[in-house]
Amino acid sequence: MQLVVTVDAEEDQWGPSPYGGSTVTNIRKIPELQKVFEDYRVVPTYLLTYPVANDENAAAVFRDLLDAGQCEIGMHCHPWNTPPYEETINRRNTMLCNLPASLQRDKVRRLQELIAKQFDRPPLAFRSGRWGYGRETAEILAELACRIDTSITPYTSWAASEGPDFSSYSPHAFSFSSGDLSRDDPDGDMLEVPVTIGYVGGSFARCHQLRKRLNKPPFHHLHLAGFLAKLGLLRSVWLSPERETPARLVRLLRQSMREGCRIVNVFFHSSSLQVGCTPFVRTLDEKKHFLRSLSTILEFCQESGARSVPLSQAAQRILRSGAGAQ
Repeated sequence: MQLVVTVDAEEDQWGPSPYGGSTVTNIRKIPELQKVFEDYRVVPTYLLTYPVANDENAAAVFRDLLDAGQCEIGMHCHPWNTPPYEETINRRNTMLCNLPASLQRDKVRRLQELIAKQFDRPPLAFRSGRWGYGRETAEILAELACRIDTSITPYTSWAASEGPDFSSYSPHAFSFSSGDLSRDDPDGDMLEVPVTIGYVGGSFARCHQLRKRLNKPPFHHLHLAGFLAKLGLLRSVWLSPERETPARLVRLLRQSMREGCRIVNVFFHSSSLQVGCTPFVRTLDEKKHFLRSLSTILEFCQESGARSVPLSQAAQRILRSGAGAQ
């Protein structure tokens, strides 16, 4: 099993806000984070939003790390603060995949061009803000020669937020053709590395099928799925130090190994490094818990023999193998 770490390097403001109102002071905390990564020999992939990439001081932080071979750089597209600004800012339009394809293309291209200019190399991977990713987005990435996406959240639907439904996806990485996100295509030229989300009460597939069944008639009125989730049996767990306890993170990693996952993908926001910027880290104690949870993930992977590799390296191995990761 290989460990990759993907960090959404984004502005301080949580939630949609116009570009002009963005600040990126949390990026000053990145050197603190890098010390943790260096202890465990981790080369993270930082996925930069437009305000971060366009800020000279923030870009300089990542440029130094990139030149030293201590990170990779990718794109994280928040449509509300990525030009051109043609759409109304509302909940539906915060999902990139809901915008017209031409506007999606213009935003992703502008972000790609800015990052290429700032770092003298194109971004290696992409994640859509608020997980707003779909078939048209994948086709645009293929056109722009960005072959690695990490926007899918397994076993999760964002339909209530007018976003995509990823509930049919597992956390296994897979290659695919850009026109068909639903099918693992060994000959595909694109790669999806989902965020690692799974169940800790048993087989990912069996737990998910049971949860789906309990959420349908005649069982849904009994709220059994919610009850079992509270017990931890049918609760989906995110491999993120922002969201989970160290004990649950270790249980998820153990189950991922049993499931034969070739890649586990840890994710969090750079803004959680600065107290008060995210709902996950509101106090200094919560920041300490966040960093302790991150260290737990990295230490477990190191001790279990899971190799930490950059996202692009893990992706290329799967693409060269000519098969998905199932």
